[in-house]
Amino acid sequence: MNMFEFLHRTPAGLLRFGDAARLADHLRGGGLAVLPTETGHLLGAIATDLTAVRKVFTAKGRSESNPVHVACSSLALASRWAELDEVAVDLLSRFTPGPLTVVVPAKNLPAELVTLNGTVGIRVPDHPATLQVVDLLGVPITATSLNRSGEESLPLDRGTLETLAWPEGETVYVLEHDEAITEPSASTLVRVTDDGGLEVLRKGPVEL
Repeated sequence: MNMFEFLHRTPAGLLRFGDAARLADHLRGGGLAVLPTETGHLLGAIATDLTAVRKVFTAKGRSESNPVHVACSSLALASRWAELDEVAVDLLSRFTPGPLTVVVPAKNLPAELVTLNGTVGIRVPDHPATLQVVDLLGVPITATSLNRSGEESLPLDRGTLETLAWPEGETVYVLEHDEAITEPSASTLVRVTDDGGLEVLRKGPVEL
């Protein structure tokens, strides 16, 4: 049987320091967590731990040929895991934290599951607790939505949580904050091309 441990946030949207530390340790140990963003709740695992990331794919029923994007907590952290040119820095500086994912060359990340042809989608979600946890970790987490692959994002309650194929016997940490979801669609997805141009791969809340 799976166990969900529901965490509580402060009025400012942060986790208490003890809860944030426990959650970070849980993720470091290969665990999964559900965390809020402005476009919905994400299903998070440490993006550098392929065993943990595979749990995300299994839970969602997602094909491993379809890599997920990653969430960072700052430009400084993103620059450790991706090659950010002036165009990418400008986009991330102007529109994040917020509903924009920028596809750029990856570095120091596994060559599967979170990268595609040497690129990675970088996301900086607009939620204080989610950024707090990623900052504590010092590494990106997966930024895929909480849903079965190909379906709409799920409302967050125990019933819908139990529809996913969680790792047997493992605890999943959950921070619910439906009120933080301010955007009706997934993040805008844009790729920075080799010549410094932009290719919009998915339209969303940010218009470029």
